[in-house]
Amino acid sequence: FTVLGVEEVPKGRPCLSAGNYVMVMGVVRSCSPEPVLRAIKMTDLSENPVHKDMWNLEVEDLHRVIP
Repeated sequence: FTVLGVEEVPKGRPCLSAGNYVMVMGVVRSCSPEPVLRAIKMTDLSENPVHKDMWNLEVEDLHRVIP
């Protein structure tokens, strides 16, 4: 999926680096042909071990939901 507006989110840009696990909250702008979100808030969850352990499961779930 695509996330728009990350440059406008306060403190959002530092979250974006390879290997980080980032939560993006936003508004769905479109669903077809792929989801497009307008970012409102971004949070780096990389340092939390619980979130890190859940990441693979969440990616698998996302692939099941989005064809």
